[in-house]
Amino acid sequence: MIDRPRFESVYRETSADVTRYVGSLIGWCSQVEDVTQEAWLRLLTSAPDGLSDRQLKSYVFTTVTNIVRDLWRRGAVTGEWMPLDREETIPTVSMEAVAEKIDVSKALASMSIMQRSLVWLAYAEGYSHREIAEITGIREKSAKVLLFRARQKFISSIQGYSAMSERKS
Repeated sequence: MIDRPRFESVYRETSADVTRYVGSLIGWCSQVEDVTQEAWLRLLTSAPDGLSDRQLKSYVFTTVTNIVRDLWRRGAVTGEWMPLDREETIPTVSMEAVAEKIDVSKALASMSIMQRSLVWLAYAEGYSHREIAEITGIREKSAKVLLFRARQKFISSIQGYSAMSERKS
């Protein structure tokens, strides 16, 4: 069991990131607070002894991912967890041309929960493929492939929104 000062330190450093992560996975709804509170409670009561602060942070992200996965399985969260592979060609567009028109929340909303999770953990939290695999419960090679596909989907979504906004102009 983690001691109170250490818990408070990890909580202060990580709570905003965890809340944003949950919000990015399930959307900003009343369940965000429930999921984050459950994750922090599990950290406080169930975290193994001897973990570093980085490992405790990973523990919380793993816990959140598992809670969201359980909610999804029960039908309490909508959207796909991991969609079937689809062959999609992604057109190339200058990123400078779309940088001003990016709506990240819409791009994330177009992705499955697992894809959002992978993108968030890699780019918002800076986790490695190995760490992402541990957090999400998939193999490291799968994390690499699925992250690549999720990134392509994210780029495709951003390009799609950019094209729509250009047509409106």
